[in-house]
Amino acid sequence: MAKSMKKMLLLAKKEVTSGTDSAPTPILNAILCRAFMPEPITAEQIGRNLIRPYKGNSGKLTVGEHRKFTFEVEMAGSGAAGTAPAWGPLLEACGFAQTVTAATDVTYDPVSEGEPSLTLYGYLDKTKFMITGAKGNVSFEFNAKGIPVAKYDFLGAYSILTEEGAMPAGVDYSAFTQPKTVGKANTPTFTFHGLSACASAFSVAWGNTLSWRELINCAGAHSPDRQPTGNVTMEFPSITTKNWAEVVRLGTTGLCQLVHGTTAGNIIELNLPKIQCGPFTLQDDQGIAMMSMPFDLLPDLGDDEMSIVVR
Repeated sequence: MAKSMKKMLLLAKKEVTSGTDSAPTPILNAILCRAFMPEPITAEQIGRNLIRPYKGNSGKLTVGEHRKFTFEVEMAGSGAAGTAPAWGPLLEACGFAQTVTAATDVTYDPVSEGEPSLTLYGYLDKTKFMITGAKGNVSFEFNAKGIPVAKYDFLGAYSILTEEGAMPAGVDYSAFTQPKTVGKANTPTFTFHGLSACASAFSVAWGNTLSWRELINCAGAHSPDRQPTGNVTMEFPSITTKNWAEVVRLGTTGLCQLVHGTTAGNIIELNLPKIQCGPFTLQDDQGIAMMSMPFDLLPDLGDDEMSIVVR
C-alpha cells in the first residue's frame, strides 16, 4: 500500500547517554517542522572484486550504515521571554549551549565540546525511522517576504525500520508559536559592518563538518570542526556611504546584528561580532543594483562567532 507524504511526524529528545534511546514522546517532544525527509539507510558499499574465469559483477558489501534526517523549523520564540523555545534541543545538538535568564531571555552560544546528542523518531504514515546518538548541522535563512527558518541535517545510528499499527496519538505542538514574516515591520534591526542596509536575503550556514565515523570498537556521528559562513543580498550603496570593494580588499572585519520580531516572547536576535567579507557580485532587482556578499564568521576569543538570543 502506498505511503502518504502528508502523514509525517518528528520527535526529538536529548539523550542522557549518547547512543541510548531517550524515548521521545508525541506529548512532550513533537517537533513542528516542514520539508522532513528521512533517509531509510545511508551507507557506503565496497566491491568484492573477485577473480573468476568469466565476466560479471562480484557483488558488494554494505559498510558504515547509518541514517540521516533533514527538515526545517520555523524561527519563532516560545511566547514568553525567558522560556526556552521548543526547538532549543535541536540547536544544542548542533554545537550550542543554552543559557536561560528567567523572565528575560534564552541565549545560545557556540561550544567546541560537550554538545548533547539526540534520539530522533521520524514517522512516515506508520513506518518508524529511528536514529540515536544524533548530531547535527544547521543553517538559518531570513528572506524578505518569507518565513524565517532553521534548516537541519542530523546523522545518527541506523536501526531496522518498524511499522506501527497507527500513527502516534496525543501529538502536542503547543510549545511552538506562529512566526512573523521577514520585512520592515517585523525585522526592525539589520546592521552589516555598521551599515543599516536594505537587504532582501540573509543567511548563515553553521558549517559543522558532520560525518559518520566507523572504526573497530567505535562508530558514531562525528563533528570535529566548524567553518561558519553566510551570505547577504542588499542594495549596492554609493562609495561615500560604504566602499565594499575596499572592505573586501583589506580584509576588514566588522559586526552584524539582525533582530526579528517586536513582541516580547517572540523576538530572535542574531549577533555576529566578527565577520569578514569576500568578493561579491552585482544583480538587477527591479532596476535597483543589489550586491550578493559572502562572508565568514570569525571567532574572537573563541566560541563566540555567533550568539542567538531569544527574548
